[in-house]
Amino acid sequence: MTNFYLDTHPDKKGDCLIRVSIRAGGQRLLTSIGYGINPGSWDASRMQVKPGSDRAPVYNSKGIPAATINARIAAIRAAFATLEATPGALTLGALRGQLEAITGKSARHGAADAPQTALAYFDLFFREESAQNQWATGTLAKMRSFRNALQDFKPDAPLTYFNEAGLESFVKYLRRKGQEEKSVATRYKTLAWFLRWAIRKGYCAETAVLNYRPKFKVLAKPVIFLTWPELMRLYAYEIPAGGTEVTLRDLNGKEYTKVVEDPGALAKTRDLFCFCAFTSLRYSDMAALKRTDIQGDSLQVTTQKTNDRLTIQLNNYSRAILDKYAGLQDPRGRALPVISNQRMNGYLKDLCELCGFNDPVTIARYRNGGREEATLPKWALIGTHAARRTFICAALAMGIPPQVVMSWTGHSDYQAMKPYIDIAKADAAKAMELFNK
Repeated sequence: MTNFYLDTHPDKKGDCLIRVSIRAGGQRLLTSIGYGINPGSWDASRMQVKPGSDRAPVYNSKGIPAATINARIAAIRAAFATLEATPGALTLGALRGQLEAITGKSARHGAADAPQTALAYFDLFFREESAQNQWATGTLAKMRSFRNALQDFKPDAPLTYFNEAGLESFVKYLRRKGQEEKSVATRYKTLAWFLRWAIRKGYCAETAVLNYRPKFKVLAKPVIFLTWPELMRLYAYEIPAGGTEVTLRDLNGKEYTKVVEDPGALAKTRDLFCFCAFTSLRYSDMAALKRTDIQGDSLQVTTQKTNDRLTIQLNNYSRAILDKYAGLQDPRGRALPVISNQRMNGYLKDLCELCGFNDPVTIARYRNGGREEATLPKWALIGTHAARRTFICAALAMGIPPQVVMSWTGHSDYQAMKPYIDIAKADAAKAMELFNK
C-alpha cells in the first residue's frame, strides 16, 4: 500500500515536502519523494498535485510543474503496486533501493552521510527542530540534558535498538539512576518525540514507540504561591542592614538566627518578584522588559516562551516599582535591574525565610518504585515562577473572570487554569466560613 501526504512544516518559500508511506513485504518506509508543493496546490483526496489549467499551470517554488511531480507520484505508485504482488518478504533496504531507482536520490536523504547511531540522529533532530521551531532557552537546556542521558545510556545504540524492549530498558535505566518518576516520564516523552521525528523522516521503520505506553506514577505537586497578605508583607518588607542577625522559627517552633547578607541584592529581588506577581510576567519576560515596552498605563510584551503579544495593564503596585527604577541607566534600555534566574532563586528563598513564610508543605513523589514524602517550610519551595502563580491566584480570588486573567497571562488552554480556579474556590469557601463565626 502506497500513500502520499504533505509534511506539516513548510519551508521558507511555503512549500511542504511530499512524503510517501510505503508498506510492502511486512516493511514500512516513510520518506519524501524529493519534491515539495504549496499546501493550497495539493489534492489530499487524490494524493497528488492539483493539475491546474493551460491558462493557470501549477508550479512549486522551484519552478517544477505539477505534471512532473505527478509523474513521479504515478511512477512510485505503479512500481510499488507491482512490488506488493511479488511473493516473499522484502527488506527495508530493498524498498529504499526501489525508490532510489525512481527518484534518482537516496531515500535516506544521503545514505553515504547518514548518521550511524541514535545519538547522531538526535543531533540532527536537535539542529533541525530547534532552528525550525525556534526553541526557547529552557527547551534547549532540557534537550541538552536529555542528550546527556541518551549518551550515558547507550552511546552506540542504533535507532533500531528502540523496540519495545529497548524503550523499557531506557525507562528502567533512568529509574535505576534514582530519577524522580516525573523526570523519567519527561525524558521518555522526549525520546518518543525524537523517534516519531525519525519515523516521519524515513530514517527508521515504524517502531514500538507508536504503540508502547509505559506507566508512570506521577503525583501532582502542590501549587506554590504567596497569599495576598504574604505578598503585601514581602512588598513592604524593609531589608535589614548587612550583618544583622534576625531571629526566626523553624517548622517545629524552635528559634534560630539568620544573618542578613547582600541586602542590596535582596532588595532588588523583592522588587523584581513583586513586579512579576503584580503583572503575571515570567522571569524571562521581566528580564527582557524595555522602557519602550511601557506604553501609557500598560505593558506591550511579546513573550519569550510562546511569542504571544500581550497587553498587560499596570496597577498601582507595578507602576510604583517601575517608577522606582525610572532613572536606571541600562545599555540595553531595560526597565528593571536584572539578576540571573539562578541567583534570584537563591536570594528569594533567603528573603521569604526572613519574612517568616514558614507554613509546612508536604511534597510526595515516586522514585525507583517507592513513594517518598518530605515536609519543608514554604520559603524553601519559592522560586521566581511562584510570582506568576501568585498573580493568577490573587486575580481569581478577587473575582476577576478566568478569561480576563488568561488575556494577561497568555494561557490559551482553559485546562491550564483549572488548578488555580480550584484554589480560588477553596479560598472562597474559607471566606464564607467567616460568616459562621
